[in-house]
Amino acid sequence: MVDVTPVDYSSGVRRMMPVVLMGWLVLTFIFLSLKFAFRDSFDVFGLSPSPEFCHGNMEGCNRTDLFAFQCASGVALTLCALIGFNAWHVSKRVHKKLPSTAEGRLVGYLPEAELLAAINFTFQSWDFLVSLFIPEHATWIMLSHHVMASTVAWCSIRYQYLHYYSIFFLGLTEVSSIFLVFLDLSKYYPPRTGGIFDIVVTICGPSFVFTFIYYRVILWWPESFRLLKDVVEVIRSGRAEKLRPGASWVLFVFLSLNFPLGLLQLYWVSIIAEEVNKSLQPPDIGLTQITL
Repeated sequence: MVDVTPVDYSSGVRRMMPVVLMGWLVLTFIFLSLKFAFRDSFDVFGLSPSPEFCHGNMEGCNRTDLFAFQCASGVALTLCALIGFNAWHVSKRVHKKLPSTAEGRLVGYLPEAELLAAINFTFQSWDFLVSLFIPEHATWIMLSHHVMASTVAWCSIRYQYLHYYSIFFLGLTEVSSIFLVFLDLSKYYPPRTGGIFDIVVTICGPSFVFTFIYYRVILWWPESFRLLKDVVEVIRSGRAEKLRPGASWVLFVFLSLNFPLGLLQLYWVSIIAEEVNKSLQPPDIGLTQITL
């Protein structure tokens, strides 16, 4: 039988804290650098902010906070997506290195999954704090998502749980977010017709819709059901306490957060359906209600 339990399951915090601290610094540096680099300009690389986000005052409108936020978010989300995509589809280490059992999926150790959880926690917690200062992002649904996602990531690091599921829920699902970064940016700073940015946004529209539906709806619910089955199995058999003495309660935290996060995906896909129904032109897809 393959041993799926790390020697010290509490050591994840010590290993990953440097990653978290460095991540906060890097994201903050990117955000502040870009925000203040364009502080005296009313356009960014020739693009002007949309009147919708200037609150009717175009003269002197400067929303570089929105531009800087998208750029910083894009870096973190792309990194999460690449790690998840590689581990799931390319190297397939999540399938090859972890035993295909309830114990393997719940407590099997995978270094890239631990790193992914640290990066995701860094971004979600950073996003929560920065969003408090950006009205367009400081909505209860956005902030609630960040709290739930960062809680899942932190528990995975602290208690060394769900490395299999981390690759999917914290990494692979962010593939669609790469395209969303450009779509949201195009809403804040509309592209010029025929320009390079316009072409990029045109490609990102259908790419976002496809990857969101595939990873966050079609695959999300089967993986969520598998998680439920795995947790029920190890709890009923009593193996949960043997694998993580005194920490089996964390499994119920994962389940209690996974369901509302799943409902959030359905809510967002309903927004996508409405926007696609309004127009088949990808640049017109207004998806800023979907969090980054």
